Amino acid sequence: MTIENFNHLSDEVQLAYVYNQGTYIARRWDDVHQAVMLYQVPAGFFVEVNYDVDKNEVEFCFAFEAGGEDNRLPDYAMFVKLPDWVPDAE
Repeated sequence: MTIENFNHLSDEVQLAYVYNQGTYIARRWDDVHQAVMLYQVPAGFFVEVNYDVDKNEVEFCFAFEAGGEDNRLPDYAMFVKLPDWVPDAE
């Protein structure tokens, strides 16, 4: 499935596809009540699932490609912890 095909699916079908085919990568917080879970799907693009913790429901999915115009991978960089054996960059 291409990202264009994914974007034309209904919200319910997008979510089902992500949960069934995607690999969970990370979570970040957009604000106090908005968790954003990052998944990678087999076609190679990424999907953010935006979840409202107060309402206990998924608000929407947002698909993007690494290096593309809407790339959101840098938003997750601060959550990456490298092992202690990796030397610091100079």
